[in-house]
Amino acid sequence: MNMSETARSTVWDRFPGGRVMVRGIRINRLAVRALKSATAGLVLAIVAAGAADNVDLPDELQLLVSQLDIASYFPMVANFANPITAFVLWTLPINALFYGPLVFAYLSWGAYRGRVDLLPPRDSLASAPTAPSAEAGVPSFPGARQGVSPVSTEVLKGQMHDRAAQVGLSPFLGGLQAANSITAEPLTEHGESHPAALAWKRLLSDHWEVAAIERLTRGKRKSRPVYRLRGPHGETVIAKRCREDKAQVERMIYQELMPRVLLPSLKFYGLLEDPGTEFCWLFLEDVAVEPYSPKLAHHRALAGGWLGEVHVASLSANLQGRLPSREPGYYLGSLRSSRAILVDHLDHNTAMVPDDSEVFGKVVADFNMAETHWSEIEEICAVMPRTLVHGDFVAKNVRVRTGSGSRTLLVFDWEFAGWGVPAADLAQFGEPEHLVNPDLDIYCSVLKRVEPRLSLGEIQAVAACGSLFRLVDVTGWAIGYLRFGSRDHLVKTVETLRSYEPALAKALEILKGVLA
Repeated sequence: MNMSETARSTVWDRFPGGRVMVRGIRINRLAVRALKSATAGLVLAIVAAGAADNVDLPDELQLLVSQLDIASYFPMVANFANPITAFVLWTLPINALFYGPLVFAYLSWGAYRGRVDLLPPRDSLASAPTAPSAEAGVPSFPGARQGVSPVSTEVLKGQMHDRAAQVGLSPFLGGLQAANSITAEPLTEHGESHPAALAWKRLLSDHWEVAAIERLTRGKRKSRPVYRLRGPHGETVIAKRCREDKAQVERMIYQELMPRVLLPSLKFYGLLEDPGTEFCWLFLEDVAVEPYSPKLAHHRALAGGWLGEVHVASLSANLQGRLPSREPGYYLGSLRSSRAILVDHLDHNTAMVPDDSEVFGKVVADFNMAETHWSEIEEICAVMPRTLVHGDFVAKNVRVRTGSGSRTLLVFDWEFAGWGVPAADLAQFGEPEHLVNPDLDIYCSVLKRVEPRLSLGEIQAVAACGSLFRLVDVTGWAIGYLRFGSRDHLVKTVETLRSYEPALAKALEILKGVLA
């Protein structure tokens, strides 16, 4: 009997009494349907809350997908100070309660329509088709999901995105990927058409063939994905798609600077342009090792020593003039730009509520205070040698490799690297766990090999400036989400700045103590 897969999924394995067979266990049909609905409702809730945060979407599409977030229509979310708390206790439950019943109603209607005339004869169950095996000519690859489609997931996603853009709709597949921090994409027999696999083959044709792919980045980095490519015998490599100017900076550091550092580093396999685009593919060693934690003293010690060695090596690497400036003036310019945007919204954005204005006003006041001390900040930073600056020296970009009784720090993601005062890399924060907080004593002992006049107190003062620089940077990144129009474009930035402002005020207090 010929039946579509949709019909089979509706009617297979039915039993009297409203039960279905799941792996040999009889379960009530309604319970299964409710479980499916709850799961789908949760996924849709995450998609709805996260879709509008995709900064790669055009403004029109961002506005459209933001309407999916039902919780945003209820103002109570503004009472939560922490954006994570607001998401867990308000946004997620409201959206899940809205979408779950809709999915349940849809499944129930489909089951009702299929119950009448789609029941197959009992003997047809025994002849149900099975998935092709490797022996049948379709290879099977490791991963979270097996596929036999001749078109890769990435190609389908691109087609959906193009079609959605033509009709003014958001590509739903991209929203689903935003809900998952890691998405496995095992390849089919035609999987070599995946852009990352093609680039790897073009770069190193004599290397192993790609057997499976995992996407390691969230949906909001849709145009700059990072993949783990797997070979047939367990080989792995990281493939990163980034803009050509950023890729050239990373290539310069891995190829020209890291060989000068007397410490192990990531293996750099090469760089390949993505034809017809402004992007490149970067291939690096896969670092499947211990995550970094600033709570561990030996991790901070490793970071201090590593940072000192890199800064010393960069003094003779001839990188000055080839990297963006990271002088104090760069951060002052960023501060002024961010403040101008905040003031513009305070003056002209009619969608703002009093709580929004209060948060923006506090950040503007902090920036005004910081600028009054800028000449003193420049004087403090003048004692430091100008070196390479990582620019995003946070825990997610650091790993610790353990082996042969020793530990090694491995650092990656140099997209925001520059040349200037290394204050931001030395930043010290007491609470946030995502920062590195390198050991300044050990850093000072390494740097004294080339700068014996430097004291620990001077480096601590520079680190205090670096804490302010880091907060100026992340505030500027958060302000990038701001748009005029619906308050939906304000909520994310307001909640992010609400969490940053106390740290900004504290950094200013510490800096005042240094200046006193």
